[in-house]
Amino acid sequence: MTLGNLVGIPTPTPIKLPVPGNPPVSPLPVTEEGARYALLQRLMPALQHQVMGNFQSLDMIAVMMERHLQPATPDLSSMRGDCALLGSVSQAAVQSVVNLMAWVRPQLDSGLAFDAGVAECAKVLGAELQFRGFVVVNEVVQVDALAVAMVSGRAVRSVLSAALIFLSDQSPVPASLVMRANALPARIELSIDLIPNGQPAGNAATGSYRLLDWQDVEALAAAESAELVRSNTGIQLSFLRLAVSLG
Repeated sequence: MTLGNLVGIPTPTPIKLPVPGNPPVSPLPVTEEGARYALLQRLMPALQHQVMGNFQSLDMIAVMMERHLQPATPDLSSMRGDCALLGSVSQAAVQSVVNLMAWVRPQLDSGLAFDAGVAECAKVLGAELQFRGFVVVNEVVQVDALAVAMVSGRAVRSVLSAALIFLSDQSPVPASLVMRANALPARIELSIDLIPNGQPAGNAATGSYRLLDWQDVEALAAAESAELVRSNTGIQLSFLRLAVSLG
């Protein structure tokens, strides 16, 4: 007998919550939002490494300035040079952080030279993948036509980086990730081939978040109008060219 029964107030029906511990029969579909979150979690160590590297030079300049102040008669000429260098390096470091925000919060952009976008992905992911025994080999820079080919920067950063991480997650041994590209009138084709490099096994793929699935790469590619095909040696990507040209 409850108080509600005593005063004639009907007792509300309890809300029935789903019982945990019953996994779905089939995997849930991967959404674009979920894929972007998973990619960002995997990119965070690499992005943090980039930010720390950009500001490391400031510490070195501060040490030089301190040494120049130690003599009884400080070298003012050297101090002025240190101050000028500190200003330029700090400005470059701040700008690099602003540029990295495009990875954290991808937005539609006016375009990016394809070779520059590939080089950016190789730079951001290179050190992190190397810790795991993988080497990013960028052969796109050898194609002059790609220097004036414009694509969506968001498409390259998300789809290409996801493809590189996915291949490294799937590879049973350390390998080189060799990127080659070909410029077509309407699209740019990019291939990523996994070639064993004999490197010793590095760190585990991830200790804080899950591996990337093929469905993650597919969701990102579909959102960016990119085409992709898996092969027995890697992945074939195709990006839509923008009308804007640097040539």
